[in-house]
Amino acid sequence: MSHCLPFSFELFPPRDASATDTLDDSLARLVAAGPSFVSVTYGASGSTRDGSLAVLRQLLAADARPMAHLTCVGLTVREASVLVRDFLDAGITRFLALRGDPPVDGAPLGDLGSASELVQLIQRVEAERAPYREIGREGRSVVAERPRAVEVAVAAFPNGHPGSGAGSARHDVDALLAKQAAGATLAITQLFFDPYDYERFVDLARSRGITIPIVPGIIIPDSARRLVRAAELANERPPAALLAALDGASPEDAERIGIDATVALVDELRHLAPSVHLYTFNRHRAALEVLRGVGSIAGASA
Repeated sequence: MSHCLPFSFELFPPRDASATDTLDDSLARLVAAGPSFVSVTYGASGSTRDGSLAVLRQLLAADARPMAHLTCVGLTVREASVLVRDFLDAGITRFLALRGDPPVDGAPLGDLGSASELVQLIQRVEAERAPYREIGREGRSVVAERPRAVEVAVAAFPNGHPGSGAGSARHDVDALLAKQAAGATLAITQLFFDPYDYERFVDLARSRGITIPIVPGIIIPDSARRLVRAAELANERPPAALLAALDGASPEDAERIGIDATVALVDELRHLAPSVHLYTFNRHRAALEVLRGVGSIAGASA
């Protein structure tokens, strides 16, 4: 019997009205598939704060277990604390704590120097919040319990952090160990193209005492441009055969090539990973096709 692999999705806040319509359609279809959670990205220094919170509230209303990305670069402890409290007060109980990319304009790095410190801050802000709040109802106050954080995820880097140079596997595992010690409950990996990279990293992590689940982050390379860009961001070299197949293919053929390649990768990970996290780029079709291809969801193509 095949193993039905759990899954989750990543979305990002829309930038205009057209993108909002696209997201609304995709969000409904992705939520209907039954993900373990849906994460929403957060722009550097809070540049997409309101948009991120709006999408998180949509997911919360749909009971879709939203996860808020948080970055700490450029923020003071007070600013980061206010941000965490705002998300908790909105009912968000899952977080992905990230350091974030350093500013390119010489702006201050902020008070928090690592994702581990952000994880600790989330725990501290939660502990300092009053456990109950008053809700005015029909002329009287009703005491209601505040939602508590249930999961704090962090990033993991099977082939090394893009900024840490080559041969840094042990350093990256030690960094993940520090995040676990700070209170992280889940790790989501940077992208990779070879399942052996994931297996090797997990084996090393387990040997060093990391016990939290390590979930592979997966992109669907539905164009040569997307594959190259994703590889650049991860400081990876794109697979030559896949890049050659995508280069010059029609959009329809390129999507199918990307879906098939992703299905093959996820099939290799089926018995290695606890689940998979799909970066959707706010489009549902390819993500759902991959999940159908590996047997995680049923139904005909959309």
